[in-house]
Amino acid sequence: MRGYTFLFFLYTSFSLCAQIQHGSDDDKFRLIDAGLILGANFSQVDGDNLDGFNKLGLNTGGIAHINFNPNWSLSFEILFSQKGSRTRPDPDLINTYKLVLNYADVPVAINYKDRNRMIFSAGLAYGRLFSFAEYLNGNETNFPNDPFKNDELSFHVGGTILVGELKHFGVNFRYQQSLTTIGPSINPRVVGLTNKLLSLRGIYYF
Repeated sequence: MRGYTFLFFLYTSFSLCAQIQHGSDDDKFRLIDAGLILGANFSQVDGDNLDGFNKLGLNTGGIAHINFNPNWSLSFEILFSQKGSRTRPDPDLINTYKLVLNYADVPVAINYKDRNRMIFSAGLAYGRLFSFAEYLNGNETNFPNDPFKNDELSFHVGGTILVGELKHFGVNFRYQQSLTTIGPSINPRVVGLTNKLLSLRGIYYF
């Protein structure tokens, strides 16, 4: 329920922001650009003895750019981001495992937009864990305590290609990795668990 409330607040906020700056000509420089994001995460957790970006999750929310000039901008996003890990999809596996970590993420980035259709981005993100679940052979397990930290700091790099004549729609690719640990690892040689994810998303700019 908290996730649905968060998504409703998120989309309402960015829709209002879009209405404020809507009405400018598409070719005219604008101080603020806002949009909506919908896509997928392909994630893994380093330190859990599972390999591969096998966990599929939702990545959705809103984005706003504060434009310094036609090329450079500062952006921030408010996202619902599903991270975690799972065993590789294989019908021959006897035992399966899946970890679901639901975060509210706030990425901040410096962006460079070239003269064509590319936007290059790099920055930091704050994540707040608000729910998690673990599944063994399809059945949810119970944690004896809260093994995961509520707060996460990560870095991200990526790029967006704008498509269409008016360049309202973009296809975004992003790599994101924890700078802080999200919990203890069962491997004594590993300092702690960290999130890694690849994101493929569509962005619609108003």
